[in-house]
Amino acid sequence: MFEINTSDEALMLSYFEKHRDKKVYRYLFTFDKNYIFVVKENKSINSYFVICMGKDSMVPLLKSKKVYTDEHKDKLINKFVATSDYQVTLPENPKTLIEYIFRKLMPESGFKIREEQIELSINMYAGIKNNCISICEAEVGTGKTYAYIVAAVVYSLYERQRKECTGKEDSIPYVISTSSIDLQNAIINNYVPTLSEILYKNRVINLPLSAVLRKGKEHYFCKMRYERLVGYLKSSKKSVDIDLLEKLNSFDLGNSIDLDEYKGLKNHIVQKINVPKNCEKSCPKFKECEYIKYMEYVKASFHDFQVCNHNYYLADAVKRSKGRHTLIPEHSIEIIDEAHKLMDAAIQILGKSFSGEDITIMTNMIRSNLKGKKAFLNSAKLKLERLCVLRTRFFRSLLSNINRELINDDVSKVGVTIGHNEKEILVEMILQISNIKGYCYSFISKSRELEMMVLEIEQQLDKILKTNDILYWLENPGSESLVAICGIPIDLEYQLYQVLWRNGIPKIVTSGTLSDDIGFDYFKRNTGINLIASSSTSEISYLSPFEYSKNALLYISEKVPFPDKQCEEYIKAVAEEIIKLINATWGHTVILFTSYTLLSKVYELARSKIKYPLLKMDKSQKNIVEAFKNSGNGVLFATGSFWEGVDCPGDILSSLIIVNLPFPTPNPIVEYKKEQSDSIEEFINAIVFPEML
Repeated sequence: MFEINTSDEALMLSYFEKHRDKKVYRYLFTFDKNYIFVVKENKSINSYFVICMGKDSMVPLLKSKKVYTDEHKDKLINKFVATSDYQVTLPENPKTLIEYIFRKLMPESGFKIREEQIELSINMYAGIKNNCISICEAEVGTGKTYAYIVAAVVYSLYERQRKECTGKEDSIPYVISTSSIDLQNAIINNYVPTLSEILYKNRVINLPLSAVLRKGKEHYFCKMRYERLVGYLKSSKKSVDIDLLEKLNSFDLGNSIDLDEYKGLKNHIVQKINVPKNCEKSCPKFKECEYIKYMEYVKASFHDFQVCNHNYYLADAVKRSKGRHTLIPEHSIEIIDEAHKLMDAAIQILGKSFSGEDITIMTNMIRSNLKGKKAFLNSAKLKLERLCVLRTRFFRSLLSNINRELINDDVSKVGVTIGHNEKEILVEMILQISNIKGYCYSFISKSRELEMMVLEIEQQLDKILKTNDILYWLENPGSESLVAICGIPIDLEYQLYQVLWRNGIPKIVTSGTLSDDIGFDYFKRNTGINLIASSSTSEISYLSPFEYSKNALLYISEKVPFPDKQCEEYIKAVAEEIIKLINATWGHTVILFTSYTLLSKVYELARSKIKYPLLKMDKSQKNIVEAFKNSGNGVLFATGSFWEGVDCPGDILSSLIIVNLPFPTPNPIVEYKKEQSDSIEEFINAIVFPEML
């Protein structure tokens, strides 16, 4: 790149002949293949110009009284490179450009050169170019985020150049799907803007990169629903409604349509003022709707990156596979980061679910819309109550067939089978909903939101009744109000293959934890990638560059008996060992559990003996990570989401205590895989250990 030669005088002459310029210019040199520097000399002053061959134009550079010598060369080049007329000439080999970005441009902005990162980005580019599914495992510190962003940008630069040659000017957007909102925000607010500034400043790109966050419509503010709610609250004299109105006014809603930006806004309030599922052109506010305008903006072709979570990405893939209107614009590249969490999203998107709370919400909405004579109202309410009774019977019937001893704080899923009795109740529920629809039609039809809700529940129940080959379980079996039945197809991997892996779009599938000690086989089987021809996939793995042996100490306690969360001796020994380790590091500790029950028991024993800021994670608590980071030298008892993807810079976290390795907890999916295994040894080696790793 940036080579200088002095052999293009003939090109200069042909340019002037083409443009019929008969002035006399002297050829000086050619820079970066595309830019010919010339001078028009006379007795009083010399005028310097650059012929831009790619644009077929000549631009003035500077005037000087001095006679040109080779010493002026660098000054002329630096002067031109700083102008908007200069654009880096793409080298023949894209690898050269990737190395130039990582070895020269990024270090000039304070980044370190990481050989693994450069090699990873080159391999990612090759996968995109070859239209492959590239499985790229990159452990902590490799720099995979910049690696795939650079690979995608370089690919798009060469594709645009190729399309310009063929007379096409299609945009080449890319999709980045991640599991965590923190990474999505970092990509949009940090990674993309930082790289964009570097590349734009150095004329690698001619326009800044643009990235937008894509989320479901339920995350956005609906002005019509808000005004309707406020109107009702202002007319109400109930203390709960007066308090809610005061709460809404304190948020100054409407400044941003993104409801996630209003910290402290409770979910039950969000559900009353967010964009409904059935939002469509028939809405009276459609033409002035800020959400619709925002959707038009984020779907515009000038955005380079569409960033979303795995659920949104898979929902789009399902629509795309069925030929329906898609959520995400057409794109050329798909990047799946935190890919080890992809199957969690697949279970939600490709699975089925029905919550008892859905019936409660629907019947309450119908009740609130009912008007008329007393006899009609009483009859309608009886029909609604009958539906609620059937709902309760359905879930109680399912619960009666399971071992109640299996239900505790650590078990959120319990396998169930839908038998003859449950199917009869489902039929009754579907008939009762049909009865309610007919009887209350004039009220239901006035609310598109309610109409869609009733239809959705009908479809959910019908699918559960008629679909075979589904693995079912109950979620929240310990709570009658929150209990839900969920199910996934037993051929989930094949369905994911049909929806995602065979759509012809090149993909980078990356994470820090995709392989086990024998490779990527488990990950590929679990996601359906193994059904793709091996010639269409590639695999690569990079270890972390951190020198753990020189910077970390591994301590395995021999003072704790065999793990048993019901054994008081074990719990006491764990608590005592934890207290000693915390004192040894003056706090700065996270203790990781796989069980909320064990966490709570150990916490209660240890809390009075810990003299540092103490935090305990529970299932509903938010912002616990920020609270720990701000604690100075705190101690956090954690489980669940803290097992991965948490970054604690500096010395805030000096000691990590792992009470149990995160083997998969017993659940219907794991149990089904166990039944399908030929032996317990095969199950442990093929499922349990890979899942834990």
